[in-house]
Amino acid sequence: MTLVERRREHTDAPQVRHTEHEAQVNLVAVLRLCAMGKLRCSEKTRRPGAATVEAVAGVLDGGDFHPSEAIAAFAWPMLLQAGGLAQLTSGRPALTSRGQTALGADLLRVWPTCDFVRIESVRRH
Repeated sequence: MTLVERRREHTDAPQVRHTEHEAQVNLVAVLRLCAMGKLRCSEKTRRPGAATVEAVAGVLDGGDFHPSEAIAAFAWPMLLQAGGLAQLTSGRPALTSRGQTALGADLLRVWPTCDFVRIESVRRH
Protein backbone atom coordinates (compact mmCIF):
# COMPACT_ATOMS: atom_id res chain seq x y z
CA MET A 1 0.00 0.00 0.00
CA THR A 2 1.42 3.38 -0.99
CA LEU A 3 1.53 6.49 1.17
CA VAL A 4 -1.18 8.13 -0.94
CA GLU A 5 -3.46 5.11 -0.54
CA ARG A 6 -2.93 5.17 3.24
CA ARG A 7 -3.79 8.89 3.32
CA ARG A 8 -7.00 8.26 1.40
CA GLU A 9 -8.19 5.51 3.77
CA HIS A 10 -9.08 7.92 6.56
CA THR A 11 -10.60 10.85 4.70
CA ASP A 12 -12.59 12.04 7.75
CA ALA A 13 -9.56 12.49 9.97
CA PRO A 14 -7.57 15.75 9.74
CA GLN A 15 -4.18 15.23 8.15
CA VAL A 16 -0.97 17.21 8.16
CA ARG A 17 0.65 17.31 4.77
CA HIS A 18 4.11 18.82 4.46
CA THR A 19 4.09 20.18 0.93
CA GLU A 20 7.38 22.05 0.53
CA HIS A 21 9.25 19.14 -1.05
CA GLU A 22 6.16 18.09 -3.04
CA ALA A 23 5.83 21.60 -4.47
CA GLN A 24 9.42 21.58 -5.69
CA VAL A 25 9.04 18.15 -7.29
CA ASN A 26 5.65 19.06 -8.78
CA LEU A 27 6.98 22.30 -10.23
CA VAL A 28 9.65 20.44 -12.17
CA ALA A 29 7.15 17.79 -13.30
CA VAL A 30 4.67 20.39 -14.59
CA LEU A 31 7.46 22.41 -16.24
CA ARG A 32 8.48 19.22 -18.07
CA LEU A 33 4.90 18.66 -19.25
CA CYS A 34 4.83 22.24 -20.46
CA ALA A 35 8.16 21.85 -22.28
CA MET A 36 6.82 18.72 -24.01
CA GLY A 37 3.71 20.59 -25.18
CA LYS A 38 1.34 18.38 -23.17
CA LEU A 39 -0.62 21.27 -21.60
CA ARG A 40 -3.55 23.21 -23.11
CA CYS A 41 -5.40 26.16 -21.63
CA SER A 42 -8.24 28.35 -22.79
CA GLU A 43 -6.95 31.48 -24.50
CA LYS A 44 -9.81 33.46 -23.02
CA THR A 45 -9.74 32.30 -19.38
CA ARG A 46 -6.20 30.84 -19.26
CA ARG A 47 -7.67 27.87 -17.39
CA PRO A 48 -6.52 24.31 -18.14
CA GLY A 49 -8.73 21.89 -20.01
CA ALA A 50 -9.83 18.51 -18.68
CA ALA A 51 -7.08 16.60 -20.51
CA THR A 52 -4.46 18.96 -19.07
CA VAL A 53 -5.82 18.56 -15.55
CA GLU A 54 -5.68 14.79 -16.00
CA ALA A 55 -2.10 14.94 -17.34
CA VAL A 56 -0.95 17.11 -14.43
CA ALA A 57 -2.74 14.89 -11.90
CA GLY A 58 -0.78 11.96 -13.28
CA VAL A 59 2.59 13.51 -12.40
CA LEU A 60 1.85 15.06 -9.00
CA ASP A 61 4.04 13.76 -6.19
CA GLY A 62 1.74 12.54 -3.43
CA GLY A 63 -1.40 13.05 -5.49
CA ASP A 64 -3.84 15.91 -5.21
CA PHE A 65 -5.07 17.48 -1.98
CA HIS A 66 -8.44 15.72 -2.09
CA PRO A 67 -8.94 12.37 -3.80
CA SER A 68 -12.14 13.36 -5.59
CA GLU A 69 -11.18 16.91 -6.65
CA ALA A 70 -8.32 18.03 -8.89
CA ILE A 71 -7.32 21.13 -6.93
CA ALA A 72 -3.55 21.15 -7.44
CA ALA A 73 -3.78 19.66 -10.92
CA PHE A 74 -6.06 22.51 -11.95
CA ALA A 75 -3.91 25.18 -10.27
CA TRP A 76 -0.42 24.25 -11.51
CA PRO A 77 -0.82 25.36 -15.15
CA MET A 78 -2.25 28.68 -13.98
CA LEU A 79 0.57 29.10 -11.45
CA LEU A 80 3.14 28.65 -14.22
CA GLN A 81 1.46 31.45 -16.19
CA ALA A 82 0.99 33.76 -13.18
CA GLY A 83 4.61 33.22 -12.13
CA GLY A 84 5.96 34.13 -15.54
CA LEU A 85 7.33 30.62 -16.09
CA ALA A 86 5.00 29.95 -19.03
CA GLN A 87 3.21 32.13 -21.52
CA LEU A 88 0.07 31.09 -23.36
CA THR A 89 0.62 30.80 -27.11
CA SER A 90 -2.20 29.49 -29.31
CA GLY A 91 -3.82 27.69 -26.39
CA ARG A 92 -0.61 26.05 -25.21
CA PRO A 93 1.51 27.28 -22.34
CA ALA A 94 5.11 27.60 -23.55
CA LEU A 95 8.06 27.98 -21.21
CA THR A 96 9.46 31.48 -20.97
CA SER A 97 13.20 32.01 -20.49
CA ARG A 98 12.45 32.12 -16.76
CA GLY A 99 10.65 28.78 -17.01
CA GLN A 100 13.52 27.23 -18.94
CA THR A 101 15.95 28.46 -16.29
CA ALA A 102 13.77 27.01 -13.52
CA LEU A 103 13.54 23.68 -15.33
CA GLY A 104 17.32 23.46 -15.62
CA ALA A 105 18.04 24.70 -12.08
CA ASP A 106 18.65 22.73 -8.94
CA LEU A 107 15.56 24.05 -7.13
CA LEU A 108 16.72 22.91 -3.73
CA ARG A 109 19.84 25.05 -4.15
CA VAL A 110 18.19 28.03 -5.86
CA TRP A 111 15.17 28.31 -3.57
CA PRO A 112 15.93 28.70 0.13
CA THR A 113 14.01 26.37 2.40
CA CYS A 114 13.21 28.99 5.01
CA ASP A 115 9.71 30.41 4.53
CA PHE A 116 10.72 33.79 5.94
CA VAL A 117 13.51 34.19 3.39
CA ARG A 118 11.08 33.26 0.61
CA ILE A 119 8.48 35.77 1.82
CA GLU A 120 11.07 38.54 1.99
CA SER A 121 12.19 37.69 -1.55
CA VAL A 122 8.61 37.97 -2.83
CA ARG A 123 8.11 41.30 -1.05
CA ARG A 124 11.15 42.79 -2.77
CA HIS A 125 9.82 41.97 -6.27
